[in-house]
Amino acid sequence: MPVLAILAFSYAAAVALACFLLPFAWLPYLSAAFLVLGIALARMKRKWLRPAVLSILAIAFGFGWYAVHGLLTLERVRPLAGETLEVSGKVLAYPAVYDDYTSLQLRLEGEGLPAVSIRLTTEDPAAAALAPGDSVRCQAKLSLADERYGDRYDADLAKGIYLRAYGKSELQPSRGAFDLGTLPARLAHRVTELVQELFPADTAPFVKSLLMGDRRDLYEEVGLYHSLRRAGLTHIVAVSGMHVAFLVSLLQLLLGKNRISSLLCIALVWLFVLMTGAGPSAVRAGVMQTMLLLAPVFRRENDPVTSLAAALGLILLWNPYAVASVSLQLSFGAMAGIMCLSQRLDEALSLRLPDGLLSGPIRTGIGVFSSSLGVLVFTVPLMALHFGTVSVLAPVSNFLCLWSVSAIFCLSAASCAVGAILPVVGKGLAWLASWLVRYLFLVAKLISSIPMAETYTDGPVGPAWLIFCYLFLAILLFGRIRPSLKILICVTATMLSLLLTNAVVAREYRDAQGVFAAVDVGQGQCLAVMAGEDTVMVDCGGIYSLDNAGERAGAYLLSRGRMKIDALILTHLHADHCNGVPMLLEYADVGSILIPRDTPDEDHMLEEILNAADAHAVPVTYLDQDEVFRWGRIEASLFAPPDLGDVNERCLTGVISVGDYDMLFTGDAPKSVERELIENYDLRDLELLIVGHHGSRYSSSGELLGSIGADTAVISTGYNTFGHPTQEVLDRLEAYGYDIFRTDLNGTVEIRLG
Repeated sequence: MPVLAILAFSYAAAVALACFLLPFAWLPYLSAAFLVLGIALARMKRKWLRPAVLSILAIAFGFGWYAVHGLLTLERVRPLAGETLEVSGKVLAYPAVYDDYTSLQLRLEGEGLPAVSIRLTTEDPAAAALAPGDSVRCQAKLSLADERYGDRYDADLAKGIYLRAYGKSELQPSRGAFDLGTLPARLAHRVTELVQELFPADTAPFVKSLLMGDRRDLYEEVGLYHSLRRAGLTHIVAVSGMHVAFLVSLLQLLLGKNRISSLLCIALVWLFVLMTGAGPSAVRAGVMQTMLLLAPVFRRENDPVTSLAAALGLILLWNPYAVASVSLQLSFGAMAGIMCLSQRLDEALSLRLPDGLLSGPIRTGIGVFSSSLGVLVFTVPLMALHFGTVSVLAPVSNFLCLWSVSAIFCLSAASCAVGAILPVVGKGLAWLASWLVRYLFLVAKLISSIPMAETYTDGPVGPAWLIFCYLFLAILLFGRIRPSLKILICVTATMLSLLLTNAVVAREYRDAQGVFAAVDVGQGQCLAVMAGEDTVMVDCGGIYSLDNAGERAGAYLLSRGRMKIDALILTHLHADHCNGVPMLLEYADVGSILIPRDTPDEDHMLEEILNAADAHAVPVTYLDQDEVFRWGRIEASLFAPPDLGDVNERCLTGVISVGDYDMLFTGDAPKSVERELIENYDLRDLELLIVGHHGSRYSSSGELLGSIGADTAVISTGYNTFGHPTQEVLDRLEAYGYDIFRTDLNGTVEIRLG
């Protein structure tokens, strides 16, 4: 292995260990120990020891630099956490504007403050008009960027952002003079404006994502993004080597292939990387493409392994915390898979391919398919770890779509370049590109509708299925079988094993007498009741969580073989009980939605829910009186809320039963409503209590706990600032003899009958 590769990969391994496993305080001592060991081995002057010496010294440097970088950045700002003080800084990027707040990235300025990047969140509408190079000042409360919602959070650190600031006063902005360093951001902003002007409304969000990596509008298209993800196509809107390769191909087509054009291509590639925000995957692609373009200039052979190592080393030298970036891990994992496997697959599949008119397109298709399979080898475990899901049909999606992506990219880039001068011509190119975009949308929608398009590795058998697939692959690689036959056997075994495991799990849940579950959606509530083929859900919402409650609920159901919900009951319209509904409708066919009539809509959720229900042709029923519903073996007795009171007092409550097993849910109803339930309904001899209001002291009165006679209590809660569940409620539950389960401690709580 080349020296640069040994040094870079060893350094990266040390940084990864420092980030994920080792205590920060150990790093200086480990660095010194490895340095001494490396010097001792080097003094032995054995040629065969040289790779080991280089590796050990690189590891010593990795531990040391991670510690030094941490001391200069994160540890330096740690004393500021929790403080409210005057913050001033230079705007680094255009603001991200949302419905009720704006997010700014600033370079912190001020006497006694470290010059690090911070993210400022403000409700001041003046923030939306700021541009890179401007300066702002305001009072803000600071918190560290390495923690979010009570858990470790690496995404901001990986981007070089070390503090979060929450504005407590109006901004005091000042315009900055033109700065050449802001040129890439300004150009990127102009490109997104041109896309908005030239492209139709249905394709503009996708094109902005493809060209500039700006996915904010695409995330708003819930159904589209869901289809792209299930089909395994979201990688095409994450700026990476594919986009850089498209750009270089377009430039070389226009400029030709020579030394001058290679140098010009390198300059334009890095301008593009900076315009897209210089994310790890884009920087990796820029470094590798630069080395590829420079090889013929210096009459040298390009070495992909060395290029990959150089890119990894440079990124982690600039910011060691970038090792935690999911995009970096996926980008380098994909390239490693392509290098290790794709070429061999391509050669094996093309070995007996005859020459002829169709050989060119067929070879191209084989190349795309081989690359897709190679990418999956190392990225599947990463996707399972980070997202709990794997798109099984991604190779098929890529085979059908990647040819169109290159055309869309080139046509869209040309549309913006020409459209800036000749808008009519630019719109013509945008019209042509948009039809290819719609073709891609159609493929994504069709593939995502296939039940096994995506598998959920955090389900009952997901990890076992993954282990089986990799063991099977390892056995095949060392077996004496024709390469093309190995591929056929591996793909067939993977799909059959997936079908088998999914069928076994679905049957297990279908044959159970009943299943009651509280899905872990963070600080919120989502309850599922299953019996036979029928499924009923109560609420689907969560706050203070990085994941959408609808995604979590949908993944839970699909991993148990459930693609249909007979009824979705919403207790009230607080976000932590219903903000996941639009996403849930993308995952499952819902028979009906039941909502209490005239319930207050403080969080403005009703319109969004009704729009989603209308888009999926789901009927909505408003309840203003007691009702009893039955779906197979599931029976729900729903109690109408009072006509007066706040949103919590006007909750829909009820009992859901499967056979003799009864579950009481009360939403966020306070003690006064609990008292009315006891007086008006027979709630004796219940088995399961969903603790009201996530364990708030205003619910779960002793009167209720003593009356219902249940022995199991489930608290649906997560990280929050309300103090839920309160110790008062926990003590009360214990005093009445309840077995307590909590989603914040136990994850999804599942009670199976029979």
